[in-house]
Amino acid sequence: MYTETLLQKVVALTFIPGLNTVAALPVIRKCSGVEGLFLEKEKTLIRFCAEAGISLKPGARSQALALAEKELPHIEKHAIRICCAEESDYPFLLLQCTDAPFVLYYRGTLSDPAGKYLAVVGTRRASVRCKSRVHSLLEALAGYAPRPVVVSGLAFGIDISAHLAALEFGFTTYAVLGHGLHKVYPSEHRNTAERILAAGGALISEFPCTGETYKTHFLQRNRIVAGLSHGVLIAESAVQGGAMTTARIGVSYNRDVMAFPGRPEDLYARGCNLLIKFSMAALVEEAGDVAAVLNLTRRKSRRPTAEIPGLFPEDERKAELFALLSERGERALDDLSLLCGIPAGELNVLLLQLQLEGKVIALPGSRYGVR
Repeated sequence: MYTETLLQKVVALTFIPGLNTVAALPVIRKCSGVEGLFLEKEKTLIRFCAEAGISLKPGARSQALALAEKELPHIEKHAIRICCAEESDYPFLLLQCTDAPFVLYYRGTLSDPAGKYLAVVGTRRASVRCKSRVHSLLEALAGYAPRPVVVSGLAFGIDISAHLAALEFGFTTYAVLGHGLHKVYPSEHRNTAERILAAGGALISEFPCTGETYKTHFLQRNRIVAGLSHGVLIAESAVQGGAMTTARIGVSYNRDVMAFPGRPEDLYARGCNLLIKFSMAALVEEAGDVAAVLNLTRRKSRRPTAEIPGLFPEDERKAELFALLSERGERALDDLSLLCGIPAGELNVLLLQLQLEGKVIALPGSRYGVR
């Protein structure tokens, strides 16, 4: 627990270029910690920084302290917690990455560092088919131990599908954001963010609330997604995109990178296929492939319950229907029939199954939505 004075100094490091990554740890240790860094004579500190290849401008500390003072009320208002690389609760894997942020802001709970962590990322323009694959993969992976923490970026497409599936099947999940924790972007995912916190997960960022948000921040946060994780699964991606950046960072961090294969003619499968083709990623067809990479063990199955033959057949269309409702929101029966290409009669049966499973609710006007 930080005193208010020390908290201000830790937050101030966020605003000092060069001292805001794990690479600055040797300088901070020479000063006997964060507090000592702000007490050190400026000439001595500049010399320490120069020896570490860091350029420090005169007066940088006082400017950073002033900015941190403005940040503190936001930290208190939004129940934001601070974790710096000097502390034992800083994520162990991330600490091995010299370009990782020295200071992490987070809301919620950071799990046991001895656990397993799996990043699941991909395109914002994800297909219903691939969202369904993510859903099915995590459903099956729930049958293995230890159950990994699912890490993603709360963006549209694959990210939000991974978070929702993680919540549904009892995984802890982390959302790494490209902005301060005073808001959630996209705003449509605010409810999911609150569910993540309620389920014991965390929202994580390196960015203060008072700073500007830039597009580059969303690429910058990808190194945290990769750095936190033992394995990085690219579910669907074009050759260019944020997910491919995360894959390359994962390789550079010596993480296990995995990918779903896709059809060669699909634009948003070409990135995954390329990673597999050049042996940058292991091919994943089922949960057992991920379990083998992460060294997970299948749980002993409980005594099977009686099933009524034919009542709830496993049907990929049902998973696709659920993924479609998760992505598009409430829809009328006729709209769903057109979007899915499923006759209304068959669609009613699938919707009834999803209602009985507690995943979908029926709304007035023959409309349906995700519970």
